[in-house]
Amino acid sequence: MKLLLVHRYIRPDTPGYAHMLYLMGKRFAAEGHDVTIFSAQPSYNDVYDGPKLPSREQVDGMTIIRTPLFRENKKSTFWRSVNFLIFSLSLFWHAVFRLTPYDLMTVTTFPPALMGWVARKIQFLRDTKYVYHCMDLYPEIAMRSGIIKRKWLMDLAGAVDKRNCECATEVVVLSEDMADTLRDRGVKNPNVSVINNFIIDQVDPKFELPESLQANPDRFRVLFAGNMGRFQSLETIVAAAQELSHRDQIEFLFVGSGVMVDELKKQSSDLIGHTVSFHPYMPIHEVMSLIATSHLGIVSLSPGIIEAAYPSKTMSYLEAGCKLLALVEPESELADLIEHEHLGVVVEEYSATAVAGAIEQQYEQWLQQGYDRDKVKHAGRANFSQEVILDRWIELLNRLKA
Repeated sequence: MKLLLVHRYIRPDTPGYAHMLYLMGKRFAAEGHDVTIFSAQPSYNDVYDGPKLPSREQVDGMTIIRTPLFRENKKSTFWRSVNFLIFSLSLFWHAVFRLTPYDLMTVTTFPPALMGWVARKIQFLRDTKYVYHCMDLYPEIAMRSGIIKRKWLMDLAGAVDKRNCECATEVVVLSEDMADTLRDRGVKNPNVSVINNFIIDQVDPKFELPESLQANPDRFRVLFAGNMGRFQSLETIVAAAQELSHRDQIEFLFVGSGVMVDELKKQSSDLIGHTVSFHPYMPIHEVMSLIATSHLGIVSLSPGIIEAAYPSKTMSYLEAGCKLLALVEPESELADLIEHEHLGVVVEEYSATAVAGAIEQQYEQWLQQGYDRDKVKHAGRANFSQEVILDRWIELLNRLKA
């Protein structure tokens, strides 16, 4: 098939999906498909500092097309919106006016609802079917996290995205929880597949952490790595650290940036330098080495979010051999995985006492039984390895081709 894979970012840009889509395209090409990736020049958070890349190049059996965009940053809503518009129009022009139409294209939910809407128009004009790869579900994410409070805007986004799903040849979501959310929308399209993301990041055995971050073998490390936003209940984690302040052997390490950093530091107060520490953003290869020194990796989501998204840090924690401390609904797919594979603990109650109790339980277990990182890695790879997940994508493509 002639495949068009679409995303704003592609390797060497740094978002996880930029790497994942590249690997997907490489595998699809190896299976004999004619693969084109439509993306843009590297621009994510201005991290890339290399030369301008070709607007069109052949690599790993694929064609990569990069459309030029304006420089932007997360704080510039105007320029981000302009770039979204330029990218969408460039995609439309490319897919509609090329001589031979694509057989199938994949688009994601970034930006929300818009890419699915563009794919619908391309499908109508050129009969190019599309797979709607829902990395998260809008407007549910925005509604449950409180990002958008205008009801008319959520209703509009919901109506557009419902239609995006109904017109798609296939909708791919990351979990059965997300599939249930689509059914609750009343989406008529029965073609919904559950294919989660796969492990991308590996621990580099040659990388050595700075002395300040190296693990004390006598301490039990609880780690949060990622964006410290308002909707991750991290204040509950810090409150749990306060309750466990008498346990000198249990340390909490927060790595990353976000709007809650200063507030969390203030809440930690006298624990900083004792059992709680903060470290700014680290590149993923460094973070993976840090995770490999930790015993519990925090996966915390506000109530209801797990029904519209799946935390990708789960795969990174498991690949580094780190068990999970999950603040998610106990009836969720993630909670079932953790409990069935014995990969950590699920905290059912969003309270400092419940979190502290769960951590203390894992700490006591570590003292008595030790820590089998290889078992954690094996379970992670059995569920999320590239081979396992990409095989599911190949099965999907073969079915759509038939």
